[in-house]
Amino acid sequence: MTGLLLLFVPFFALVLLGWGAARGRLLPLEGIPAMNSFVLFFGLTAMLFRLGASGALHQSGLLGLLLVYGVAGAVVTGLALVWGIRQGLIRRDSGLVALATAFPNTGFLGLPLLTGLLGPQAAGPIAATLLIDVLLLSSLCLAWAHSHAAREAPGDDPAEAWHAAQASLKGALRNPLLWSMALGMLVSWLGWTLPHAVDETIRLLGLAATPTALFTLGAILARAQMQPARVAAASVPIGVPLLLKLVVHPLLVCGAGWALVQAGVALPPSGWLTVILAAALPSASNVSMLAEREGANTALVARIILWTTACALLSLTLWASVLHGPFETIHF
Repeated sequence: MTGLLLLFVPFFALVLLGWGAARGRLLPLEGIPAMNSFVLFFGLTAMLFRLGASGALHQSGLLGLLLVYGVAGAVVTGLALVWGIRQGLIRRDSGLVALATAFPNTGFLGLPLLTGLLGPQAAGPIAATLLIDVLLLSSLCLAWAHSHAAREAPGDDPAEAWHAAQASLKGALRNPLLWSMALGMLVSWLGWTLPHAVDETIRLLGLAATPTALFTLGAILARAQMQPARVAAASVPIGVPLLLKLVVHPLLVCGAGWALVQAGVALPPSGWLTVILAAALPSASNVSMLAEREGANTALVARIILWTTACALLSLTLWASVLHGPFETIHF
C-alpha cells in the first residue's frame, strides 16, 4: 500500500503546487482561464488524439463498460439529488451539486493518472466514462437545474427543462476531448500515418498535458476557495456527497460489473478496473465554473470539489490496494 501511495503522490503534489501558487499570488488568478484553455483545447486533446490514433481506444467490451458505468453514475446522481432536496437546496443548486458528486475529474486528473498507472490501454475505458459524464449526466443535471425557473415561475414554458437538456447536449457535443478521441480513432481505423513533424508536435503537446492539467487543477481549487462564499454554503454539511463520490460511486461500478458478469456478459478485467478507479476519482473541477455560469451556489460546489480532491489521495490508494487482489493480472 505504501508503494501505491508513493505512486500517487507526484500527481497530487502537482495539484498542491498549483494550489499554493494561486494562493500565494505567484500565479495571477486572471491567468487561470488561459491555462485551462491550453489544457482543454491543446494538451489533453493532443494526448487523446495520439492515444486514439495508436489504436488504444479500439477495445472489446466497451459497451458493457458503458452500461456498468452509466448505471452507477445515474444512481449516484439520483442519490445526490435526493440529498440536495432534503437539504432544502433549490433545483439549480441541487442539480450542480449532483453533477459535482457524479462527475469525476477524468480529464485533468484521471486521464494522466490512470494511463500512467495502468498503461495506454486504460484510455479506452476512460473514453467510455467521458461519454457518459459529458453526454448523459451533465445534460440530465443541467436539465434539472434549469427546471427551477418553471417551478418558481409557473407562467414559464413547462418544456424549459427539455430545452435545457437539448442545449446541454449540444454543448457537450462541442467538447474538444470527445472530438479528439473520435478523430484519433478514425485515423487508426483508416490506417493513416501522420507526417513525422506533425506527430512530433502533437506528442510534445501531449507531454505538456499532464503537469499543466494537474497544476491548473490546483489553481482552480485555490481560486474557488478564495472567492467570497455564500453564508449558507458553509452551513451545508458535505459528508454525504464526499461519501457518494469516493466510496459509493466506485462500489456501485464494482457491483454493477459483477452483476453483468454473473449474467454472462464478458467484461475485460483491465477495463473494469479502470472504470472502478475512474469512479473513485474526486469531483471534476470544471463543475465549479459551470456552477458560476449558471448562477448556482458556487461556494458549495467548490467545497465538494476541494474536499473530494484532498481526500482522494488516501481513498484512491485504498481502492487500488483493495482491487489489486481481485484484479491480480494488473500490475501496479
